[in-house]
Amino acid sequence: MTPQLVEFYKGLDGKKDRKLEIVLVNHDSNQKGMDQYMTKSKINFPGLKHSESNKNALATATKVEYLPTIVLTDANGKVVASGYGADCAKVIAKAKAVAK
Repeated sequence: MTPQLVEFYKGLDGKKDRKLEIVLVNHDSNQKGMDQYMTKSKINFPGLKHSESNKNALATATKVEYLPTIVLTDANGKVVASGYGADCAKVIAKAKAVAK
């Protein structure tokens, strides 16, 4: 899933009228682990560490129960599409449609 998101984000990067943003919510136990994953995976979009302090807020806001999960929201934070595992491809397709 990560390589598809990295490639998709290349098409969004630098667009003035971008309609969405991608943010990685990483589950590593420490910042160094997250940084290493982002570097190794060549992630070119922002990342947020899924720490104990924000776990409940993120889970409540996005209904994330499994990793990896992709959640697509509109500008008001309303969930437009979400999925995990094999369903991530469907969410990426929906994101591409929104980004046009």
